[in-house]
Amino acid sequence: VTPDFYQTDSLALAIAYTMAFAILGVALVNVAGFGLALVFHYRFVRVGCAFVRAIHELFWALIFLQMFGLSPLTGILAIAIPYAGIIAKVYAEIIEESDQRPLIAVPVGTGSVSTFLFVRLPDAWAHFRTYSMYRLECGLRSSAVLGFIGLPTLGFHLETAFKEGYYSEVSALLFLFY
Repeated sequence: VTPDFYQTDSLALAIAYTMAFAILGVALVNVAGFGLALVFHYRFVRVGCAFVRAIHELFWALIFLQMFGLSPLTGILAIAIPYAGIIAKVYAEIIEESDQRPLIAVPVGTGSVSTFLFVRLPDAWAHFRTYSMYRLECGLRSSAVLGFIGLPTLGFHLETAFKEGYYSEVSALLFLFY
């Protein structure tokens, strides 16, 4: 109950890593998820997305930890891989459920890319943005949790402080995390 913000070593760096893993992972996955959402009607894409989203980011991190060690790539990919499947599914549903009425006004012979960019995408864009912000929030949480396997995020410092019995530092870290 007595947070001690001066006991934590390299706290700013831990916060920076936590935010960087989340922001980079979610930014990467928004691009990949959008691309996958456009071809989500293919069965192998649906199955692939279901497979990668079924595995939790901690397990992805443990797999990538064996391949890349304790590197930023491990953290970013651990967040990006399962989130790609999730975002592809949600984005595909947003596109599918978007308002079909503007398609009536499209002139005959208009290309499918133009129709998508100027008719379907504007309606779905607000939903994409909102869901991306939600995924960023989830990414921040996941990034902090990845510290429990050794990545230098807030979770690593939190686990270390718990194990060493520095409860004032734990309190400060929890306060910063919240």
